[in-house]
Amino acid sequence: MSISSKTVLCTYFTIAVMCCLLLIKWQCKPCGRPMASTEQISTTRSVSRNASNVHSIWIRKFHEKEFKIFSQNGEDGVLLWIFANIGTVNSPPRFVEFGTENGNECNTRFLRQQLGWEGLMMDGNHDIPSINLYKEKVTAENINQLLEKYQTPSLIDLLSIDLDFDDYYVWKSILQANRYHARVVVIEYNYLIPPNENRVADPFQDTRRWTGTTHYGAGILAMAALGRAYNYTLVYAEKNGVNLFFIQKDILLKQEILGRVPSVERLHVKKPQTGWSHRVEVDKSRRWLWNDTIWIPD
Repeated sequence: MSISSKTVLCTYFTIAVMCCLLLIKWQCKPCGRPMASTEQISTTRSVSRNASNVHSIWIRKFHEKEFKIFSQNGEDGVLLWIFANIGTVNSPPRFVEFGTENGNECNTRFLRQQLGWEGLMMDGNHDIPSINLYKEKVTAENINQLLEKYQTPSLIDLLSIDLDFDDYYVWKSILQANRYHARVVVIEYNYLIPPNENRVADPFQDTRRWTGTTHYGAGILAMAALGRAYNYTLVYAEKNGVNLFFIQKDILLKQEILGRVPSVERLHVKKPQTGWSHRVEVDKSRRWLWNDTIWIPD
């Protein structure tokens, strides 16, 4: 690529980032700050006073907004776009992310470093207290105790889950405990599972987890069904087939855009943008669990 071409691309990228930041700053002004009703924590709702000013087509624009700053793929751009349109409820905004490695490449670094967000990070191999990153082995059995240990608020703006295998069951554990609620959830899934198959890798079979093969995680339908059962709507699957994005259903209802969200089949990524793949699992004894959470049609 020529120097002039690189200059143009860098300029375009900078402008795009600044536009997103200005949108977020405008959206989160005190006069339009979303309010969280916690009268009953089991049905925590996040609403915006100025929802009528939000363009309803924003929910279908994610594919245009992906870009990477510190995230693995286009998650940085997607998250900036979401919060530009739904605002935040905490001051400063709060997040929880686990599976961050050393925190250099993750979904919350830009929010933390550039926008002043605060939150908790956990990883099985890294401990950097200066950035609130703690070495913890996150499981479905201990996740709620860990959130309590680090004094997590009952309502946060963003939850990001990247565990390579147990993502579905860890999120399910948080949802069932009904103690901690996130307005937006980013979670890793297995794009190789067709969108009409509601299955999850069996974490109870033995102690093995992800071994670098195609046997891992949950398919898009299983994740969508789990979210829907607990008042979350799947709104996007990023182009590289790694992460799904969920927003609390009540937020979409308040903005009157729930009906504009594409179907699971349309959101499913058939082929990752970068063409990545894992080797096929040859151990036929490894099991899948089917229909752990039943899909509830509209």
